[in-house]
Amino acid sequence: MVIGRWADVVEGAVFKKWGIVKEFSQECKKVGIGQDFGFTNDPSAAVRCGIIDNRLYVDELFYETDMLSSAIANRLKPFSMKVFADSQDPRLIQEIKNRGVNIYPVDKFPGSIKAGIDKIKDMEFSVTERSYNLITKLRKYVWDKDKDGNYINEPVDEYNHLMDAIRYYVLGCLLGRILKPKDLTGIFTH
Repeated sequence: MVIGRWADVVEGAVFKKWGIVKEFSQECKKVGIGQDFGFTNDPSAAVRCGIIDNRLYVDELFYETDMLSSAIANRLKPFSMKVFADSQDPRLIQEIKNRGVNIYPVDKFPGSIKAGIDKIKDMEFSVTERSYNLITKLRKYVWDKDKDGNYINEPVDEYNHLMDAIRYYVLGCLLGRILKPKDLTGIFTH
């Protein structure tokens, strides 16, 4: 049940129509986690996501700075579900995988930001009320402007870490854009 509808957003908001729900529905299908990595200035962000019909449910799991791969793995492992992650740092993904997390790097192809946003916009979008950071950032997630002040099809690179995590879930789980691991068989033999 949606308890909040079409939350207050700023001009140029990427997502204008989304609702707030009491909790993450246990009836969701294709449940997984989207993971964006950060460290010092940029936080690491994880969001549990799932689908019912054409509605995307999202629930903020963590949004923190200074997280090492061990801390991220410790937070993800209890969920025992697929994690779709930022592919920028393969070493980080491997370290988390080595700690028993079922994690997959998502293909960040040209146009992938817009493709992920478009897929989310094709669905109804519900955020759990406990997702404080996500709700706050979602209200500030806006399209960038060109030098003449016109909006372009690229969001401003701010307030985006939780939204990037959701996008990685959408790209990986719903659109199947997962990078295949490299086969290193035989490379390290004498």
